[in-house]
Amino acid sequence: MTADEVSNWVRLAQSGDRAAYSALIGRYWQPVHGWLSGLSGDEHWAEDLTQNTFVRAWQALPSLDSVESFRVWLFRIARNEWLTGKRTKFPRTGIHKIDEPVVCKPGPLGDAIDREADGALRDAIRRLAEPYQVAYLLWTHEAMPYSAVASVLDISEETARWRVCEARRRLASELKPLLEPPSP
Repeated sequence: MTADEVSNWVRLAQSGDRAAYSALIGRYWQPVHGWLSGLSGDEHWAEDLTQNTFVRAWQALPSLDSVESFRVWLFRIARNEWLTGKRTKFPRTGIHKIDEPVVCKPGPLGDAIDREADGALRDAIRRLAEPYQVAYLLWTHEAMPYSAVASVLDISEETARWRVCEARRRLASELKPLLEPPSP
């Protein structure tokens, strides 16, 4: 779906077109669910949060000022749902899954090494302080530019850049033993 198509679907949905909103759900369900799953560490809770996000978005859609900002606006609603859920239910943290590109692997040993590295990365991300974790996952998982990360989190772009940079620095520091070749 192109940006123009998304804008058109948003305009139609704002006027009450349920089929248009259904198309938007089809386009954004997986990205929103994947991000919430990464934040919550719980697939079922992420499913509930995603459903709540799209219900709230439907209710608030007529008040959206700029159809071009729909994606950022939607992720802000998802973030608010996640924060509300953390306060009202019970705290859950962690990384459930990080989508990675499919790569040919060199066999069982390579598979084992990759699983260990993936697990170490997920665990390291889970241990990041929440402000860094949230910004880093938006930047990496959703490939959002810093301006969009800033808008979703309601922070300055400079702060968004710093949080992602700090998250990367902390991850690199924690994973340094896995990144360096063994000494002879």
